[in-house]
Amino acid sequence: MRIKIRIGVFICISLFSVNLTNAQSGCTDPVATNYNSSATSNDGSCVYAVTHSSPVLRGALSTAIPESSGLVWTAGKLWTHNDSGNPPDIFSIDTTNGNMLQTVVIDNYPNVDWEDITADNNFIYVGDHGNNSGDRKDLKILKIAKADITSGPIVHVNAQAISFSYTDQTIFASSSTHNFDCEALISVRDSLYIFTKDRGDLKTRVYKMPKIPGTYPLTPYTSFNINGLITGADYDSVTNEVILIGYFSGHTNSFLWILNDFPGDLFFSGNKRRIEIGNGMEWQTEGVAYISPKRFFVSCESAGSINASLFVSNENWLLSASVMNHEVSINNSCFPNPINDIIHINNLQDHDNYAIFSLTGFVIQQGELKKGDNSLSAAFIKAGTYFLETNGKEGKRTVQKIVKH
Repeated sequence: MRIKIRIGVFICISLFSVNLTNAQSGCTDPVATNYNSSATSNDGSCVYAVTHSSPVLRGALSTAIPESSGLVWTAGKLWTHNDSGNPPDIFSIDTTNGNMLQTVVIDNYPNVDWEDITADNNFIYVGDHGNNSGDRKDLKILKIAKADITSGPIVHVNAQAISFSYTDQTIFASSSTHNFDCEALISVRDSLYIFTKDRGDLKTRVYKMPKIPGTYPLTPYTSFNINGLITGADYDSVTNEVILIGYFSGHTNSFLWILNDFPGDLFFSGNKRRIEIGNGMEWQTEGVAYISPKRFFVSCESAGSINASLFVSNENWLLSASVMNHEVSINNSCFPNPINDIIHINNLQDHDNYAIFSLTGFVIQQGELKKGDNSLSAAFIKAGTYFLETNGKEGKRTVQKIVKH
């Protein structure tokens, strides 16, 4: 009997070892430059071509929201809030034009430095953990019950506090190059996650905490070299994808990071794709929120020549090869061509989608067109030659070459 048991164990171990040997890790994303068709396990090594995209302007935000610092889409509403020193309000805004629809006042906590907002089925969470100088010790996330938000134009509520501290922070002297600011917050299942905005090393660290009010010492469990300053985040539970937004010092060269195909909550162990957005000029991008799979909103604070505004975009980064090899004349009129800051597209017979691509095939700008006449902002597009593609509901597709002065 003992001999049989030992033989059985040996056979199981041998078969398990063979399966591990046959598994091959590598880049499993077909759009990556180092895609490995033989790989059966994603090792997080995928590399992507430099990709540019410009979210489409939906509208300027209300003058009551000059510092839109976070965004979240939940229960059919888009919510935002102001940055530090403003009233303790969150605002529901119209997704078509950025107009303010409702104000919710949190009566029992001030806006010390609100930096991001997230939600789950029953609660909205506001991250009061901005820490520009690195000397704060009163970091917290405010938990607001959705059931308390009634339908009036101005609603007053109370919040609960989830307080925390960083176990890896030992120095609290004011500094402009510290690594303990945090401006990004997401909700994933039963936990909250925050991403740091490291001014010192341009990386980000991730901390995890429960959604239960209390006080928690937090230790980072993963990190990544972002090469920039992270200012906002969101999580799509349908695609299991995280989106991060940020910029460089001086609010220039805004970017996104798209994270997917990661195990558990090891967000940086899967695919990590960086998307450059805007034209490199000052643009204080602070909020980002998925509204549906691969479709998201972006908001910015008033800075430089750009007022606080709402933008929309899709994760449709690459142009098909057929567009690159053909030019198609179109019946609707696109003018002027060459263009300046406004593109006019007239005489559309139906609602269309449009995209503007660079000559190398990258999406520069995209959005929706209405039936009839349309005017598109091209203010963020650099001078050069591009393709304008429109796609109708019945499959009609047209392409025109355009030049931006």
